[in-house]
Amino acid sequence: MSVTSQNEMSTQPMRRRGCFFYLKRATLGFSLVLIALVLLGVGYQTVASELDKRSYAPRGQIYTVNGHQMHLVCNGSGSPAVILQAGASAESLWWYRVQQQLAPHTQVCAYDRPGMGWSDPVEGSRDPLTINAELHTLLDRAGIPAPYVMAGHSYGAILTRVYAAQYPNEVAGIILVDSQLVTPKRFASEGEVNQNRSYWDIVQGLGSVMTRVGLTRLIGNGDFQRFGYPPEIAQEIVGLQARLQVVDAYYAENGPAFPALQAASAAAENLGDLPVSVLWASQTNDQNQGNPSLRPFMEELSTYSTTTVTRVVEGANHGSILGMEEYARQVSEAVLDLIDAVQTGKRLGS
Repeated sequence: MSVTSQNEMSTQPMRRRGCFFYLKRATLGFSLVLIALVLLGVGYQTVASELDKRSYAPRGQIYTVNGHQMHLVCNGSGSPAVILQAGASAESLWWYRVQQQLAPHTQVCAYDRPGMGWSDPVEGSRDPLTINAELHTLLDRAGIPAPYVMAGHSYGAILTRVYAAQYPNEVAGIILVDSQLVTPKRFASEGEVNQNRSYWDIVQGLGSVMTRVGLTRLIGNGDFQRFGYPPEIAQEIVGLQARLQVVDAYYAENGPAFPALQAASAAAENLGDLPVSVLWASQTNDQNQGNPSLRPFMEELSTYSTTTVTRVVEGANHGSILGMEEYARQVSEAVLDLIDAVQTGKRLGS
């Protein structure tokens, strides 16, 4: 056999080990690493969740509402009582700074909707009227007398406005903090509603995956510390939020219940002369003002009552408006101003 033939034979296997061979090896290696990371993340999430159960006991009292357990934490004393409503996928601890700041002045209570915080998850409708009826029963069980001053953040601001329309004799005034913008004008057709629901189906799927593999927990702690919460409070909030029941409750409130949310929001657009304080984080304000599709809804929010004061918390974003002490102080001052107007009969903002 010639030298040339031997060289051709010796290089033949090398040709077979071309790009596809190494691509397969790289793909296999990547898959093994990915599987290992997923298993590691699942293990991390499982262990951390068990530690959370032992570390974070309810900060308030547990009451039975419609056969399920709900959590309400109250501080301070006096009237009118201030009732705090958290945003989507959020729980009472988001109000930590505001609640601490208001407690020396009056009774202030924050609660967890079913599936959030220390409240049990429930099956069935998560529409605003049902959610508010649960809060109504919870406050009755806890013996918190009306009328209330109510404050809501984000999605919770919609619920607060709806509560004022649903139980007008029980609400003395409301504070809407960086409110989510939902009106029937935003989704005008059934097709758009279905498209929105499909979006939330994707959100639930991604949220479930991220929570199962521990990503929600890993990302969240840094986020809440950047919002300005004390490190131990940020860690506790993450522990409460990094659970599948929160993902499911978040989806139920925003996905299937969205048409009901639209209808309830539309029915709460005429609050008469109810004192209303509207607060915007400056970053949210700038984003909405720069968005032609959102600006009208933002401006419209200030027209729902003839007694409305609108303020911008400079430097704040959607999370830090509650988490950063200096920004939370401005929220608390808005609550105290509203209480003063209620007690003295002065016009809000005068």
